[in-house]
Amino acid sequence: MGYPIYYTEQITLDEGDVDYRGLMKPSALLRCAEHMATAHAWSLGMDKAFYSARHMVYLVGRQAFQFYKVPAMRDTLTLTTYPEQNRRAVNKRVMVVCNEKGEEVARVDTRWTLVDTDSSKILRHIPEDMESRWNPQVDWELPQQVPKAAELIPAGVRRAGYSLCDTNRHINNAAYLDVVCDTLPQEVIEQGPMQYAVIKYHRQVPFGEEMELFYGQARGEGEVPGWYVTGRREGKAAFELFCHF
Repeated sequence: MGYPIYYTEQITLDEGDVDYRGLMKPSALLRCAEHMATAHAWSLGMDKAFYSARHMVYLVGRQAFQFYKVPAMRDTLTLTTYPEQNRRAVNKRVMVVCNEKGEEVARVDTRWTLVDTDSSKILRHIPEDMESRWNPQVDWELPQQVPKAAELIPAGVRRAGYSLCDTNRHINNAAYLDVVCDTLPQEVIEQGPMQYAVIKYHRQVPFGEEMELFYGQARGEGEVPGWYVTGRREGKAAFELFCHF
């Protein structure tokens, strides 16, 4: 699609990737985006040991996705990820998902930040041996602002349990979409599959800790009606999300 630096894989959706409708879960789409970013870096020799030796780690700050046609179980998909060089301490990476006909069915726009694991500070200048492996620019993007709800409805407490946490011992970025779908009322979820969401990750929720959940109606770009969901830990936002169906 016009960018020289990319990485691609093909997958077939199975039972664990879909919801009760047999359609791809939003969390499965975000897991694909996370996998593709990691697999691309690893293919270039930038594996976990590479980052560990340099006392660095990439973390997701914001993420948005759009389904144009929600894939179903047994669909074969081609995933292609396009990374962009650092801009204002953020690396954008866009994943494009196409079906067997070559039609684009989904897109994910992820904003990564490189962090010094010793100081926990964002690294604003990326080492040249890493930066040169990404495209100077990737024009595609999705809205990254999270519209808020005027009124919030309490939705209980969610613990960072075994099923939600990853090898970093905190709730996985993609797992927040499962939390959101569990938080919203059933009648909202049954309106149809989620078509779009944008999420901002504020604070990690470590394994075993809890966050309070809240939701409310909100409006996105163009006054599109949707839903705002947030989780709070120790009185501060852990994540904020806006979505529509």
